[in-house]
Amino acid sequence: MKKTLLILISFVFVILTLLSGCGDPTDAPGNVDPDNYEVNLDLDPNIEAEISILIPSGNVNEQTMIQALIDGFNELYPNVSIATSYVPLNAYENTIKNLAQAGTLDDIIWSNSPDFYYLVDKNLILNLNPYIEASEKAGIFDFENDFHQTFMESGSLNGKLYVVPRSADSVVTFLNKDILTAAGVDLNPETTVIKDGWTWDDFLGVCEQVRTYFDSVGKTTSYVIDANLTTWLSVCYPMIVSYGGEVIDENGNLVIDSEGVRKAVEMVRYMVEKRYICDSKLSSGSSYEAGTSAMLFQSASVSLFAERKALKGKVDLVSFPLITDNGTPKIGSGIAGYAINKNTKYRDVCWAFLNYMLSYEGQQAMALNGLNLPSIRTDLSDPKTANWGQGYEDINLNAYLYGLEYKIDCKFLSRIDPKYKVDLTQAILDLFNNASNASKSIDECMQTALRDCRDALGL
Repeated sequence: MKKTLLILISFVFVILTLLSGCGDPTDAPGNVDPDNYEVNLDLDPNIEAEISILIPSGNVNEQTMIQALIDGFNELYPNVSIATSYVPLNAYENTIKNLAQAGTLDDIIWSNSPDFYYLVDKNLILNLNPYIEASEKAGIFDFENDFHQTFMESGSLNGKLYVVPRSADSVVTFLNKDILTAAGVDLNPETTVIKDGWTWDDFLGVCEQVRTYFDSVGKTTSYVIDANLTTWLSVCYPMIVSYGGEVIDENGNLVIDSEGVRKAVEMVRYMVEKRYICDSKLSSGSSYEAGTSAMLFQSASVSLFAERKALKGKVDLVSFPLITDNGTPKIGSGIAGYAINKNTKYRDVCWAFLNYMLSYEGQQAMALNGLNLPSIRTDLSDPKTANWGQGYEDINLNAYLYGLEYKIDCKFLSRIDPKYKVDLTQAILDLFNNASNASKSIDECMQTALRDCRDALGL
């Protein structure tokens, strides 16, 4: 009986020990130093390997793009078998954690800015600098000159590249030309204010024209723009910085209770009061996708909207309007791309795949299979000649790459522990949602935001 009890206690101890490690994916097997490892670029074309790629679920374009890369890569390395699996974007961190704990995390991992901070914090992915340096030395590419560094930096942290961008992503303004024309907005390229580099004042003037038109034809519940102000940091955060505000300063201090942030919040309230955007407590009767609002702030491929029945032949683009009040206009940008699992058995094969993704051929192949966004390569910047612009020659695709000096991602999230990212992000989005609610005072919005941010950071 005593022996049986000891065995039972030992068994329980083992179970508890195993369970105690379930909260942190850094317990995944493998002890590869993600900063120091051997690199081999000279792969045998007949090398045999099996690798898997984790891509976002529900994104048909991403699936076709990656399949195009797989097909092209297999022409170079026919004995490399490549499978795909999927990660839901609304459960990214939990999915990654569970896969890592089970030892089944894919060899190549889709990520974006700022989700990759989690991967870095949990010590799951490689610092790719050794491959970059070796590739430059081998003459495969000139990293600084061949690629748009603004976007490469969005996949970097402390000078280390972790995520290779598959494209250059930037917020632009999608236009519905039919609504703008009906509202009497000047769209003549020679005289219109709607051109790359237009200002926030120019934008507000167009909003007023469209609002007047909607009211004149009885569309009082239609709104001028889907601004994405309450659901997307890539719009909210650039507005904050443009007005001279910040969320977390470079020393890691919470500084959201500031005049600059208040100005951004007041501008949102102004847009609600003028009925350019919908009050957040109301249901909007219009949307850009449905062809019933005039503008949209978005970074998606032009093909996502231009092929919709309600928008066919009506879509054009212009840059995000510059907020110049504080002399620091910013345009939201970021990346989606791929990282390498530090514990993969086929590290060099994975890099060869990413290197193919960066190649001229790889970028052109993706562009023909759903990637209608600017290439990360500088020699494929011109949409008139590069594949990513094919079929959309009449649309101002140059808007995506306008103002590289103004691009900003959500780098402030790198100044906090990644475990706070979700709650802090929600606090900022709630600030803009509250600012869009005319029943709340600006002071109340600011006080709530300060409280929520402090709670999110455990202060």
